[in-house]
Amino acid sequence: MRVVKRIGVLLSALMLGLGLSTNVLAAGELKGKTLTVVINPVGAPLAFLTDDLEHPQGIDVDIILELQKRLGFKLTENRIFPDAFPEGMERVRTGKADILGGGVSYTVARTEEFDFSPIYYESSLALLYSKKYNPDIKTLIDIKGKTIGVQMGSTSEHYANMFHATPVTFNNVMLAYFQVARGKMDGIIFDRPEVADFARVMPALDLAITNDTFGSDDCQFALLLTKDSPYREIIAYTMEQMFMDGTIDSIKAKWRAK
Repeated sequence: MRVVKRIGVLLSALMLGLGLSTNVLAAGELKGKTLTVVINPVGAPLAFLTDDLEHPQGIDVDIILELQKRLGFKLTENRIFPDAFPEGMERVRTGKADILGGGVSYTVARTEEFDFSPIYYESSLALLYSKKYNPDIKTLIDIKGKTIGVQMGSTSEHYANMFHATPVTFNNVMLAYFQVARGKMDGIIFDRPEVADFARVMPALDLAITNDTFGSDDCQFALLLTKDSPYREIIAYTMEQMFMDGTIDSIKAKWRAK
């Protein structure tokens, strides 16, 4: 929350410095525009799929739909497209999509290629393991010599190497969960909200997460935009209003995100 509040202050100063007012950045500012939005269905509470595979749900989806409501833009094909994280990033990088959501972490390195919305949710990383196949894992120290799944393009590999594990990259976190459950990998390092929720809703798989708290700097979630996006300032301003009027807190509460 400290980062979100700090960004709110900076945004307010930015708007004043630019001489922008609520009359300029008004409701419906993007009326007549059509945006292509992609979501990485990384898991609850941020973004996930149910029986309807074409319409993801979660915090990120609700924030985007609220932005649409306030700014008046249309969505390509009137929907948000689910896609894997690497493919979604490439679509934004090449201008084939305007926004990527779904557990996207703000990092300084990524700002060289992309713009970001304000950070709206902070968490940490976690280590998921199988109690059946790896009952000896209690903390990160115990992964030495083990095979640990890390998402391609993420910072998780750094932690696997730090604790002398063998990192194995994956593109699909859902498949990685089941590889851990079947003993094909010893564990995965991934965002805490998603792995904790998966272990909770799938008790038959006998998965657990350690109590280690690490990687909080790598879990500051925001929407990813094209570099020099013409929508960056209006999205930032509108999300600041959503912070101030309690909308974002209500969305997070809806999905039981702490």
